[in-house]
Amino acid sequence: MTSRRATISDVAREAAVSASTASVVFSGKTPVSDATRQRVLDAAASLGYTGPDPRAASL
Repeated sequence: MTSRRATISDVAREAAVSASTASVVFSGKTPVSDATRQRVLDAAASLGYTGPDPRAASL
């Protein structure tokens, strides 16, 4: 079985938020409540998500 890198969608699902909400937690472009931010960061840590892929940001 091949392990794959966790995605922002995986983090969003784990944190019970939308993918766009999870995304803004990492980008910081929109205010997010502290509770939501912590839920997303906890989900990311649980899944081993280290942040957006820099190659995707350059598209």
